[in-house]
Amino acid sequence: MSSEGPDGLGEEIAKARAARAEREATKQAQTKADEGNHSAGAYALRYGAEFGASIFVGGFMGYWIDVFAGTKPWGLLIMGSFGFAAGIRAILRAYKELNAQALKHTEGPQASEDGN
Repeated sequence: MSSEGPDGLGEEIAKARAARAEREATKQAQTKADEGNHSAGAYALRYGAEFGASIFVGGFMGYWIDVFAGTKPWGLLIMGSFGFAAGIRAILRAYKELNAQALKHTEGPQASEDGN
């Protein structure tokens, strides 16, 4: 049994809460530091996968339209073109997202130093 009274327990709780807050702050800082830390290969893989999947889905849909409608090359050509356009759009969207993250990453420390 401890010789500490109720005041000692309150101090222990306060110390535990302070230590927990410090651990959470450290964890959040580490997460924020790792947020934009991706390799160029990861971005290339993402862009390639999005582009390839878009073309594949468009071509697959066009093939099945050709099979069921009997319009042999046209469904594949048209839907493949739509898939190509969707792939370009996905790449542009991912590129804009990457630039927004980079801009946020570079402007973040400057904004806090300027007081804005």
